[in-house]
Parts: sequence; structure tokens; C-alpha cells
Amino acid sequence: MNSFHLEILSPERVFYRGDCVSLIVPISDGMLGVMANCEPFTASLSIGEAYYTKPDGEKVLFSISGGMIDVQGLNATLLCESALLPEEIDEEQERQEAEQARAELAKAQSRMDYLIAQHVLLDAVNNLKVKQKQSIN
Repeated sequence: MNSFHLEILSPERVFYRGDCVSLIVPISDGMLGVMANCEPFTASLSIGEAYYTKPDGEKVLFSISGGMIDVQGLNATLLCESALLPEEIDEEQERQEAEQARAELAKAQSRMDYLIAQHVLLDAVNNLKVKQKQSIN
């Protein structure tokens, strides 16, 4: 199988830089798959679970909380708000963030505050889902 170069970047760090044979990421209307030599494109990423497959066959599951993907030739770049491996997710902290976001959603508030709380809740719930899943079968 042909491989391509993948970079996954977040504001805090370089999450991954190396070769892979496939990449699956969440977008607004489903999941998007990338393989070597696909057509160039740029797309918006949604909160969700994603994974890439290394040339040795290892599949790496991770959580992302939005961003964008750019694919050009044999290069793919993900610019993510955050990218976390299951073992990097603090389950208790995510539960607390989800509860706090639920409480914020229940309050009468501005549309912007509502959207921020909704984003925090979706991100926390997604991180908990990835943490419980731990790996791709």
C-alpha cells in the first residue's frame, strides 16, 4: 500500500509527523478517508474520533476537537484545536467539564455563551468516548 506524509498539529504541539497509509477524520456530514494520491482538497474538521494507519499496519486512535485538513499530493496536514491519544485523556476532568457545560447550557444566556458551552460539552463527551474505546479493531 502506498503511503503519504501526515502532520497533525495543535496549538500546543506537533501531535504526529510521519508516514501513514490511511487517515479517517470527522467532518460535518460524516467521516472523511484519505489515502495516498487522492485529489487535493481542504475541509473543515468536526469534533470526533479519528485514526491513522502507519505503514506497519498499526492503527492510532485519537480525539480531535475541530480544525481543518489540507491534502496536497503526498502530503496531508491537520490543524486541530486539540488532538489527544486515549491515554492522554483525564476521564475525571472530562466528566467535570461535561457537567459544567451541561449546567451552562441550562442557564438563560447569550447565543455565543450557549454555543461555547455546547462545544465544550461535545468535546468532553467525545474525549470520554475515545478514552473508553482505547483502540481501533
